[in-house]
Amino acid sequence: MDALQIVGVHGIRQGAGATTAGLSFSWQTTVNRVLVTVPPEAPRVAVTVPSYQAVFPRTPTRFIRLGAPEADSFSQDRPIGEEEEAFILEALAAYAPSALEDMSPEAGMTLGESSLTPRIVSMAQAVDQKTGKGVTNRFLWLVREAYTYLRHEPTADAVRSEVARVLAHTGARMVIAHSLGSVVAYDLLNRGEAPGVTTLVTCGSPLSWLVGRKGLHPEGEPLTVPAGVEWTNLYALKDFVTGCAGLSGLATGIADIEVNTGGFPSSHDVHRYLGTSAVASLIVKNSAA
Repeated sequence: MDALQIVGVHGIRQGAGATTAGLSFSWQTTVNRVLVTVPPEAPRVAVTVPSYQAVFPRTPTRFIRLGAPEADSFSQDRPIGEEEEAFILEALAAYAPSALEDMSPEAGMTLGESSLTPRIVSMAQAVDQKTGKGVTNRFLWLVREAYTYLRHEPTADAVRSEVARVLAHTGARMVIAHSLGSVVAYDLLNRGEAPGVTTLVTCGSPLSWLVGRKGLHPEGEPLTVPAGVEWTNLYALKDFVTGCAGLSGLATGIADIEVNTGGFPSSHDVHRYLGTSAVASLIVKNSAA
């Protein structure tokens, strides 16, 4: 029997050197490991994870904090404009809503070499008080790259095109999308740009954020399950990126599965999700279809 083709859609913080080959090998290794536990015989699968890192703006924040060589050529972070600041504040306000209401334009302090605005710093401090020290710093990676995808159309077009190209090349009908990748995959399917896909598995999805959904739909319009697609969403109660909740309350037809991926920040790690029995079961189900 031919191997089941699976296309993975990755999230943020892959690093400048992440390649399709490297990401695919990494995901394949984890999937193979969990499938060994499937009786009586593990299905054969081929996982391809297209890297879209190259199309994102090379922002100093990403490279300085990753410690990549490119960091040496930057002295300051990419400035945050008013629109991006509003996006970040609204995203973080989901975790500390009262902080946004009480905030003054001069609130907060600067954070070392960071170019984060005083209002963002103040909000980050409020969120950390509720979720734990340093949590917001990790959120900011996701929020800023989500902003780039949702508000910079050429970037979003390039990301979707790369994923669609690999889907067409592999003929994959199953997609596993993690973190920001779930936003990309949903957008791709909702636009009808991946007609062959029949199964979507989202892991650690930030689609529960209102600000993120507003970037994909007009305000007030709910998520929709693309026609002909079976959508299963995996979430962990300790994964703050998901709001520690599933997506089934946001759209009819999404099947939520709660999984245990440990404590934050490892709770959001893609390999913690890929290594769950839920993923193995979904792969087995699709391999038999």
